[in-house]
Amino acid sequence: TKALQAAEANAQRQLVDAQKKGKTPTLFQAARKLQWFEKFHWFITSDNYLVLGGRDAHQNELLVKRYLRHGDAYLHADVHGAASCILRAKRQRKENGKTVAIPLSDQALREAGNFTICRSSAWTSKMVTSAWWVESHQVSKTAPTGEYLSVGSFMVRGKKNFLPPSQLELGLAV
Repeated sequence: TKALQAAEANAQRQLVDAQKKGKTPTLFQAARKLQWFEKFHWFITSDNYLVLGGRDAHQNELLVKRYLRHGDAYLHADVHGAASCILRAKRQRKENGKTVAIPLSDQALREAGNFTICRSSAWTSKMVTSAWWVESHQVSKTAPTGEYLSVGSFMVRGKKNFLPPSQLELGLAV
């Protein structure tokens, strides 16, 4: 407690000194505004693409229903607990005002697939596996007749594009 009292006394002394000099001390830095995607697991690839992953089944549902656009890729892995991920395509505005999706890079797909695997149970079991991706129009919430899809589950129609197996590596930068 002596260290705490000394720190408080030092802070008070510095405040008094700053007030005598006519400076108003800045106690807090203004908090930056959060982006819309920061409620999800997310990162930006080395090619500058945005990757979004759901934290739970409800967020997976929200990602696919609200944020999966034409030209984006839906990524998943056949591992328990794998996150539904979206690789958002870059857009280019045409002269008529409409936007067109720029094709996704192979590097961005590999990085997003690695993210999908690392956010699954493969991370804790140290299992090397691969993820797969499909185009946005192949993902649907409508199940075949007589079947039911639970929250966070989706029907994928067509061919899955499997990515090569990758090591479980994640990095963090501030």
